[in-house]
Amino acid sequence: MRILLAVSGGDAPGINAAIWHIARRAAAAGDTILGARGGLPAVLNGDIIEITPNMALPFAALPGSLLPSSRDPVLARADAQAVFTAAIAQRQIDALILFGGNGTLRYILPLMEAWGVPCVGIPTTIDNDVPGTDYTLGFDSACNFAYHAIDGARATANALPGRIFTVETLGGDSGYLALAVAHGAGADAVLLPEYEYKDEWLGARLEGAVKRDGYALLVLSEGVKAARTLVDDIPKWTAIRVRDIRLGHAQRGGTPTHTDRVMAANMGDLAFRLLKEDFGVGVLIVRRGIVEIHAGTLEKMDRLLPNRALYDRINAL
Repeated sequence: MRILLAVSGGDAPGINAAIWHIARRAAAAGDTILGARGGLPAVLNGDIIEITPNMALPFAALPGSLLPSSRDPVLARADAQAVFTAAIAQRQIDALILFGGNGTLRYILPLMEAWGVPCVGIPTTIDNDVPGTDYTLGFDSACNFAYHAIDGARATANALPGRIFTVETLGGDSGYLALAVAHGAGADAVLLPEYEYKDEWLGARLEGAVKRDGYALLVLSEGVKAARTLVDDIPKWTAIRVRDIRLGHAQRGGTPTHTDRVMAANMGDLAFRLLKEDFGVGVLIVRRGIVEIHAGTLEKMDRLLPNRALYDRINAL
């Protein structure tokens, strides 16, 4: 077989490890792995390379993606089906493995199904917001990246008490990442885009933590509406200085953790095996740590809200 790999949307730690594992499986089976250098637009313009285990190995332990990605919606073009199917036919490509997040897997897989292109989607996003799965590749690494920053902030907090530390994670309009980090770090408060809060409550909550522990830790997602103004507002409410830490896109670039390396191996192996068995179209999902396959697409599946009970517990609501 000739299997094409493509990365769509944002990168996530673990993609390179998965690519390496897929290349190893293919080499052992006498198959060929190709890679699109620039997401799905690269399929249309022919920027495709062959990937061997030796070529992928130096990248396996690195974050990012050895295959550049793209957010360009080229498959929305009127001639997309004809151009795309002609491109893969010219290259004698038998199947596609697609790395992507919620948007990619929700909207592109139905097209592959309709166009008759065998395709397995691997959920890769640090946001952990793909419907149907409780884990996406890169999530654990992003959490660990945040913990390093929080540990450093706590060192300063203990040495120089009387401060409020705010740590802003990535996540877009999804609060899964911020909630998990707040839980693991023992934050005094957490703010998510999905749930509203009152300024008076937040000020009192943080002020109480400073009085009790000498400092306060607030974790919030970048998608919170007031994320850009809180650093100025909190001192007005509490008369306490704020030290603001924004992880930004560096959070995507954390070294892949053990969990993400194992998930990359399991996801890569299952995706390859399914395509060898002429599976069709589907998405890999993780439930309670086990990688499974969801046949068909996620097009009609709704994203669940972050755990409200955990949110309430962290915030003592």
